[in-house]
Amino acid sequence: MKAFRVRLWATVCASALSAALSSRYAGAEPSPADKSLATSLFKEGRALVDQGRFAEGCRKLEESQRLDPGGGTLLNLALCHEKEGRTATAWAEFTEALGIAKHDDRPQRAEFARTHIAQLEPTLSRLVIQVPHGADAPDLEIKRDGSAIGRAAWGSAMPVDPGEHVVEASAQGKLTWKETVTLGPKGDSKTITVPPLENAPAAAASPGGPPTSPGSLGPASTPTVVGLGGTTSADSGTTGAPVAQSSGPSPAAWVALGLGVVAAGAGTYFGLHAMSLKNDADRDCNHSDVCHGNGAQENSDAIKSANLATAGISVGLVGIGFGTYLLIATSGHHGGAARAPAPGVAIQSAGLSVPPGGGAELTISGRY
Repeated sequence: MKAFRVRLWATVCASALSAALSSRYAGAEPSPADKSLATSLFKEGRALVDQGRFAEGCRKLEESQRLDPGGGTLLNLALCHEKEGRTATAWAEFTEALGIAKHDDRPQRAEFARTHIAQLEPTLSRLVIQVPHGADAPDLEIKRDGSAIGRAAWGSAMPVDPGEHVVEASAQGKLTWKETVTLGPKGDSKTITVPPLENAPAAAASPGGPPTSPGSLGPASTPTVVGLGGTTSADSGTTGAPVAQSSGPSPAAWVALGLGVVAAGAGTYFGLHAMSLKNDADRDCNHSDVCHGNGAQENSDAIKSANLATAGISVGLVGIGFGTYLLIATSGHHGGAARAPAPGVAIQSAGLSVPPGGGAELTISGRY
């Protein structure tokens, strides 16, 4: 199969795309409903903590902090985790709350956090994950309780909550290694060493008899190619009906058509706008190219609109053409009559990007 890459550039899409991106990445301020619920959960959590029901209270406070983050809630959550026995989690939260208190100029909160940090540090349980040179590999990944541990942390004493922790190591072509380690409270420290990973077993050969004919593949190992028209045998000489039929038009076809129609519509708008501006400019400019009033500006605006119209219509025609081709190629043919295999087209990626100079690019890449 050959690779293809289609890149369409359209200035007409720039303003709409920029607006969409601005909305997409705007800061998410908690809604009034979230703030109300967070306040209710905070009160419930505090009441549960006062009753000694730390596990339940901490969950309420965790959700309150998630909905409406705040330094005061974080301090209460850290205190709850400390009483729950999750010393490392509490220590990290007190440290974060200390920074917030300093930023907000809340000296009482800062002092409260400092006091608990000093009390917790000597009691922290710590885990060391050693990776000997013989066990290391360029793509080796270490996880603790499902969270990746960066190389910089290998060999360092990491504060962890008391209890069980699962350490696992994995790499391409290797069997995953796992081990569970249990740490006690009050400064317990343990080291776990990752061994060299064993090679994963090779995939078993597919069973099957000898080839059905010289130079051909046996039934058990005949590869298939998924194309736009369905699944067919890799042997181009096959004249029977396809093994499977297409399930319908490709989603990429509708995407290309939609973008093409939008771009063509925008191009048409700018084309009509350019004609209107040119008529206005002609009234204010004589045959000697001497313009009066707003004639020069109108003429300049007409040229800009004409350029935008050209870009929009060009992109629209390409998008509509490409989408139409995909629709035709991926339309299922029903019935039992034999037909030639349709060309295989695989869309690997499609996306829009905004170059630094403005405008927008539609990029579609794949293989056929």
